[in-house]
Amino acid sequence: MASTQRLLLQALLVGLGDAVHRNDESAADRYHRRLRMIARHFDTNPLISDALEHLLSASGRWLATKAAERFEADQQVLEHIQCVADLL
Repeated sequence: MASTQRLLLQALLVGLGDAVHRNDESAADRYHRRLRMIARHFDTNPLISDALEHLLSASGRWLATKAAERFEADQQVLEHIQCVADLL
């Protein structure tokens, strides 16, 4: 796997985490879509691919949750971000 893809993934993870912390739905949506686009580059690594799939699912649920009810969804997204980051 090209190291540039890993660096980009790392930056996207940080950006999504920051957006979730700020409860910035539009930024989180942009990071979610960018993560979905880059995820295919990690299909050859089943551990990272699976972790990204779980993260995308959690961030999709976060986006679908009303802002006032996002605490639990926040925690799930942040946990999945950490899981992906640990695999890099």
